[in-house]
Amino acid sequence: METFLSETRKINLDDENTYYELQLLLNKYYYLQKETVNELKSFKYYKKDIIKELLKIKTIHIRKMLLPFGKEYLKFIDDYFTSICDFIVSNISNIEISDTRILKKAHDKNNRIQREKTLAKELEKELSSEYWVKKFKNEKEIIVILDNATIHKAVLTKKLAKSLNIILIHLPEYASDLNPIERLWYAIKHEISIDYIEDEDYLKGEFEVYFNEYTQTDSLAKKFQENFII
Repeated sequence: METFLSETRKINLDDENTYYELQLLLNKYYYLQKETVNELKSFKYYKKDIIKELLKIKTIHIRKMLLPFGKEYLKFIDDYFTSICDFIVSNISNIEISDTRILKKAHDKNNRIQREKTLAKELEKELSSEYWVKKFKNEKEIIVILDNATIHKAVLTKKLAKSLNIILIHLPEYASDLNPIERLWYAIKHEISIDYIEDEDYLKGEFEVYFNEYTQTDSLAKKFQENFII
């Protein structure tokens, strides 16, 4: 959402210097965001690595359980460590490996989301500085119509919109027809629904063609005005 608002402000800037300054700032943000995503993609969840991790956890757990009974039990584990490890590994089930892989993926994904949130907060903090706010105040005001999705009403979203000199108007619940963009999606869906979709790239290409075609005309906006304003 922070990216969308920033890009919306950028393409509506009248001052050319401010445009390029904002673009440079966003490029830095995009680079850090891409770096975060690529790092997650580089993670590999190999079976052998998961088994090693489970083995480490289980041996630590066994040592903690036996510690109250005396050091001689811990010495027994050390003396027969290899055999004990072989026994533990032989009793690790595929279900346990699968569950551990799922938990690791969820954990890594959550870390990525938290890092992206941190980046978004840093971007908002930068654009809320006196330097940028002064520049945006001299630009034309922008009005953005939104539904009531959680991200659209988030505190961070509202703070950034205010800094960018953007007014957010949230539609009533269950009133998507009041949003002009919905007519655009409807028109594009109608066109694509009768196409044979070869693959994802073809779908993206077709969507871009129809999006550019309909957004270059004012027929949808006029129809919206006739129905809901005039």
